[in-house]
Amino acid sequence: MMQTPVNATALPPSPDPTYTQGSAVPLGQVKANDAEGTSVEVDEDMDHQLEFPSDSEGYSINSSAAASTISSIFNFTYANGRRYHSDRFKSAHYFLPNDEREQERLDLYHHIWLSLLGGQLYTAPLNWWEGLESDLAPTGTGAGRKVLDVGTGTGIWALDFAEEFPAASVIGTDLSPIQPAWVPPNCTFEIEDMEEEWPYDDNYFDFIHIRSLSGSFRNWDKALEQTYAKLVPGGYIEFQDYDCQVRLSDGTPLTALSEGHPISTYFYHVLNAASQCGRPLDIAAGMRARLEKAGFVDVVEQRAVWPLGDWPKDKRLKELGKWGRIGAVESTFPFAVQLLTGVGWSRKEVENLCNQVVQSLYRNKYYCYG
Repeated sequence: MMQTPVNATALPPSPDPTYTQGSAVPLGQVKANDAEGTSVEVDEDMDHQLEFPSDSEGYSINSSAAASTISSIFNFTYANGRRYHSDRFKSAHYFLPNDEREQERLDLYHHIWLSLLGGQLYTAPLNWWEGLESDLAPTGTGAGRKVLDVGTGTGIWALDFAEEFPAASVIGTDLSPIQPAWVPPNCTFEIEDMEEEWPYDDNYFDFIHIRSLSGSFRNWDKALEQTYAKLVPGGYIEFQDYDCQVRLSDGTPLTALSEGHPISTYFYHVLNAASQCGRPLDIAAGMRARLEKAGFVDVVEQRAVWPLGDWPKDKRLKELGKWGRIGAVESTFPFAVQLLTGVGWSRKEVENLCNQVVQSLYRNKYYCYG
């Protein structure tokens, strides 16, 4: 799946009437209401009819990983050659696998997010070191602050954040126990289904981070209501996710079935399947309104161009696009197989569509933004 960033930072009303929110790092020169899309300059010196990599060069959509059955949370389920979370969680129907290949994909996207955000883990103006002497900042940073990473995956964001704020307490939650055993003393991981009631006190966290969880919640309004309740007044939520809208380099949106652009056909079917199962993927565009409905104030929304290939002329976008295409290739099959087989497709049909999409990523100039 192509990750189009939509970053929203928000906070519950602060009891301090003098509080003002700081500015966040700019993500790109894209208007928030630019429905027609922006034209991205193409590097004309490149040959865009690139050779599609063969399976021997590292792309294969047929992989699986071994599982442990030590306890119920390790009683993983298997389907379509991939491994998924335990069926211990009766209400959870997360559609992405948790095997080794998926873990590698998650860590790859962590790198892509860092590239997009200029090396930063967040855009919220936390400024937790303000008021500290410079020689105290390395050990005093984030003292007493509590942070929650919802859907932590491999835990890589939580680990990096814990390292950046060594005096803060960081909790990462996930359906799958795929996080490392050795962690910093200020970071812990908990296996939780966050669609259920959150097991934390109200007014507990200073910062809640939610990234790449489209398709994870049946009821996003309830999830955001819980987020609001668990944050201290003046705390922050940061939501980063994709918009599922692919465009050509000139800004033309791809929105329907298309023989010339299999990626458009892919999104048409995958989005419909996700909606049918009650877990829509295209929720990022409406996140600002959802946050405000939940009670958050000073919501800041940022949108960015995310190329799917190294075709842009701009050096930063070119580097981002190089990794973006690799991520898209690795995401195409796992994002589609559970959803499409759930509405009647055969695995072979899904594989054929995904192979067409991957080949088109090496032959066309696509980008996303949200």
